[in-house]
Amino acid sequence: MTRLSRSTFAVADVRTQGLSFDRLSLFTMLWAGQGLIQLLTYEYFPHDALFGLLLVATLATIVLPHRTPALATMLVLNLAYSWAHLPYQVNHHLLEDCINLILLGALAIAWLRRRRGRADTRSAAYEAFAGPARGALVVVYVWSGIAKANTDFFDPMVGCAATLLGTALHAEQGSAVVAGLATPAAAAALVTEIGLGLLLAFRRTRFLAIPTGLLFHLSLAMVPIAAIQAFSYIAIAMYVLFLSPEVATAAGDLIGSSLRRLRHHLIATVASGAAAVGLLVVAVTLASRAVGSDDAFTYARVGLWFLGLVVLVVVYFRSMLVVVRREGPRAIAVSDPLFTGSRVLWVVTLLVLVNGSLPYLGFKTQTSFTMFSNLWTEDGRTNHWFISPTLQIGDYQGDLVEIIETDDPELAEVAAVGHSLTRFEFERALSATDDISVVCRCYGQIRRIEKVDGEFTGYQPRFSYTPFLGRVMSFRTVPDGKVACTQ
Repeated sequence: MTRLSRSTFAVADVRTQGLSFDRLSLFTMLWAGQGLIQLLTYEYFPHDALFGLLLVATLATIVLPHRTPALATMLVLNLAYSWAHLPYQVNHHLLEDCINLILLGALAIAWLRRRRGRADTRSAAYEAFAGPARGALVVVYVWSGIAKANTDFFDPMVGCAATLLGTALHAEQGSAVVAGLATPAAAAALVTEIGLGLLLAFRRTRFLAIPTGLLFHLSLAMVPIAAIQAFSYIAIAMYVLFLSPEVATAAGDLIGSSLRRLRHHLIATVASGAAAVGLLVVAVTLASRAVGSDDAFTYARVGLWFLGLVVLVVVYFRSMLVVVRREGPRAIAVSDPLFTGSRVLWVVTLLVLVNGSLPYLGFKTQTSFTMFSNLWTEDGRTNHWFISPTLQIGDYQGDLVEIIETDDPELAEVAAVGHSLTRFEFERALSATDDISVVCRCYGQIRRIEKVDGEFTGYQPRFSYTPFLGRVMSFRTVPDGKVACTQ
């Protein structure tokens, strides 16, 4: 081989390496991609300077998935951004935070091992991280399914299965078609979520869970609700951790070859993309003006996200098909037992497990993996089929507060819809302002509570709320009757 040919081969090899993916790089690209989708759902969070930094770091990680510093920066900023806006999260954001914490811990462990000359950073990080992360998804599936085992979830008039089905079909929740399909849909959701968790936990059944889970989340994403699509992105991105090395390699090669073709036709790609985006913006703007609302923008965004999920699922199935033809269907799933990786990082997975148990133990009811379940555990009663309120060891869900009259707009809004608050959330509201007047049925009687310039007059409540607990616990408002569908 001549010097020139060797040089040409070296340049080509460098270019190929830039678009090839080890298992951590493949997960990083998919995880950063879903992270970008999560950022686009943070409509209720301030888009402050930290948001801008996180957005830049996420984009950099998508472009440079093989660069560990870019990944570590994105993880740190993501956790900082979430902490800054606690406790106002939703369930899939909390799962994302737990996975980010596990991965950041794995990078730290791998870096320490490398300093001792014991391992390559990226392979060691992946080995430490993959097992605990798989375990976290398994736990979330099981808790989410268990939460749905309640009377109201199967009620076609208020159940989340009926609500989401009606949204997907653009039909009223009380319509005949929704009423007829609501119970089968509720049963299917419960069985599928618990089933996916159990099938993914065991090596011999993962090859069944992977295609089932991909199709399940793709069908969920047809519901035009951003939070549901965002959770589907998280779950589908995490499925790469359950794929065998052979399937992961095939997926990485498919993505790499596609990116190489796009790079080769860079000008045409950019021009086509810009033209498509421009046409979409014009079409959506005209449609919004025609109907007099922003619904067209919402549906366009949801439609684009769904299209992205379709592309990702196609990549998975095509990669799995390559391996199935060669080695059979069982070869698509990783053969590692569930309990692998760093024992230290399994502590985070244990926290995920504990978090899911908290509503049944009398603690927080928000971000406890009961999403879209209609679960009721407050005020000493429950609609759950088999988990009794007698298990509650915390008293944070009892002693509900009914607002009778107030000058606080948020409390007035709660009263207007006929809901009550837990004492914890009521005391959060009292602590949040220096001036408030409220008449409530609370603390065992009807009271008037006045706070002027930060000082209570005539009454000094003994708070169960503290600023730290307020960061890690939050509670929904409690309806007077059946539980409507919420996140």
